[in-house]
Amino acid sequence: MDKSQVERVKTSSDIVAVVSEYVHLNKKGKSFWGLCPFHSEKTPSFHVDPDKQIFRCFGCNKGGDVFSFVMEKKGLSFAEALTELALKAGITLEKEKRQSSSEKKIYYDANRAAMAFFEQQLASSRGEDARRYLSGRGITEETIRIFHIGFAPDSWDSLSTYLKGKGISHSAAEKAGLIAPRKSGGFYDRFRGRVMFPIIDLTGEVIGFGGRVMGGGEPKYLNTPESPIFEKKRVLYNLHASRNQVRQGGAVVVEGYMDVVSLANAGFSSAVATLGTALGEDHVRLLRRFTDDITLVFDGDSAGRNAMVRALEPFLASDVIPRVVILPQGKDPDDIAREGIGIWNSFLSSAQDIWDLMFHESFSRYDPSKIRGQNAILKELAPMFARLHDNSMRDLLTQRLAVKLGVSPELVLKRIRPDVDPAEHRNTPDAGGERDTLETTLTRLMLSERRSVEIMRTSKMIFEFQNKVLSRLFNYILEHGSDAIDEVTCPDEVRMTASKIMALGEFPGDTKKALIDTVCRFMSLAFDEELRKIQGELNNAEKTQDRNKRNELLKGKQEMMLKRKNLRSHVMEVFEKR
Repeated sequence: MDKSQVERVKTSSDIVAVVSEYVHLNKKGKSFWGLCPFHSEKTPSFHVDPDKQIFRCFGCNKGGDVFSFVMEKKGLSFAEALTELALKAGITLEKEKRQSSSEKKIYYDANRAAMAFFEQQLASSRGEDARRYLSGRGITEETIRIFHIGFAPDSWDSLSTYLKGKGISHSAAEKAGLIAPRKSGGFYDRFRGRVMFPIIDLTGEVIGFGGRVMGGGEPKYLNTPESPIFEKKRVLYNLHASRNQVRQGGAVVVEGYMDVVSLANAGFSSAVATLGTALGEDHVRLLRRFTDDITLVFDGDSAGRNAMVRALEPFLASDVIPRVVILPQGKDPDDIAREGIGIWNSFLSSAQDIWDLMFHESFSRYDPSKIRGQNAILKELAPMFARLHDNSMRDLLTQRLAVKLGVSPELVLKRIRPDVDPAEHRNTPDAGGERDTLETTLTRLMLSERRSVEIMRTSKMIFEFQNKVLSRLFNYILEHGSDAIDEVTCPDEVRMTASKIMALGEFPGDTKKALIDTVCRFMSLAFDEELRKIQGELNNAEKTQDRNKRNELLKGKQEMMLKRKNLRSHVMEVFEKR
């Protein structure tokens, strides 16, 4: 579909009417106000502007247009939000006829048929053992129906024959991961003698399956292989069904399908699970479409504790601090759910922030009263601090570790940033907050002033953002132009970020002067950072009495200081040429 269709849907969708389906709005002057649907509050801070067709919450800072509101509220992709709003507006979207889209439908159809087959088999005489297995684990018929749990009979071709009878080719079934080719020719069913759990995406499509053995066979779980419609790193089991509960009360991430099913069976419906892979950045981004309140659950054995350390990695690039529950050794959520939901809730209520547990784990393993122990703790925690993108959080953790070890913050900082002289850092004000403001302002100017995009593109200036989300938006605008934000091909994350910034309204004052000021300050901070690095190297050269290195660094420092001095005139010259 082209951009004109997107614009047609947007102009036909009154944001006041759409928001009013979820929020009671009161008119004050020309605007509307209500309680924010994205966070808990008692005094209305959620603002809707009917003239600009935007919303903004002054409490949680969410904002955007009608598309971003629906995406945020319902956890939809842009394409899904566009389809929903078009339906409400009575607009028929003309979809591009792409081969890939028709192929995907074949795979969805194959999986949907397979799900029906597995459900039929569970209800038949062939599924008696599987029903007994599920009943033995306390799973009710209602839970089986809700999760569409089924059974793959211990047969080499039952599913293959069934799919063929439904008009689904062996080729489509193979690519969907349902059957596999024999070396001698022909195909065989991939899943045999297993309880089957369909994996459903946020659009409600069946994209794959997980099969669990009922006895002691291996592998315990068998998942659909990667396919044109299934990437396990981008999917969380049960998120499609639990997203409303997740939005209201947060997400709990467990390890397996049975954990999720048993918890739902016991009355807890906010659990999701990864699909045989560690939690990754894509999973975190997916969860953040619905909540920042994330709890990770691990077994109490050493494998579970090691998994906790690995689970921290995808959160380092975000400002989310997950909570952690470590269960008693030998127990998993399935066991706890069968003991009683009250016990499970008590574990969740005792969840700790992951950094608190990381500190506890390190200080439990090593003796902080001894030099060797202090060094081991520093070596373990400092590299994690270094990968944090949140400067304030890094500083807080640095201070805490220094206090607990009884050492100076400068010593910890030296482990985190060995290239920076701690004395220089101590005498330099924290630029984290200013840097974030500059990155937002620069991106906002790029969105509001088309000419600035061309100026930035041809100037060849390099801008290194600390905020990854803003960096992706900045680079997208630089490559495609600000108008591309409204294109169907624009990534959802980029669109949502742009929409939030545009909800701030038109940039006040002279945009050209603001652009020059922002670029100058941005580059000035970069020069300051380079000068600090050079100073640190100079200090080392002085200590080692390396005269050649010292002279080389002094020359570089003088050149850098001259560039910094002439920075504004250089930037203005570049901008005047455009």
